[in-house]
Amino acid sequence: MTKITRSNRKDKKYKVKVGKKTIHFGAKGYRVKPGTKAGDAYCARSSGIKGKNNKKSANYWARKKWRCKGKKSMR
Repeated sequence: MTKITRSNRKDKKYKVKVGKKTIHFGAKGYRVKPGTKAGDAYCARSSGIKGKNNKKSANYWARKKWRCKGKKSMR
C-alpha cells in the first residue's frame, strides 16, 4: 500500500511515492474536508480532470484524500 505523507516542497502539502516517482499534491494552507459542501465542490470540479484513475496523477491522490465518489465527497 502506498502511504501519503507531508511534502517537503514549500508550495505543496502532501506527497506519495509511486514506483520511483514522487508525486506532490495539495495546496499549502487548505484543509481537506471530506463529506462537506466544500468537499462536494472539490470533487465536482476535479471529476472533469484527466487522470482521475491514473495512480501517477496528482488528481488521483487528491481525490483519494477528499474521498471522492464521482462528484460527491464521502465522510
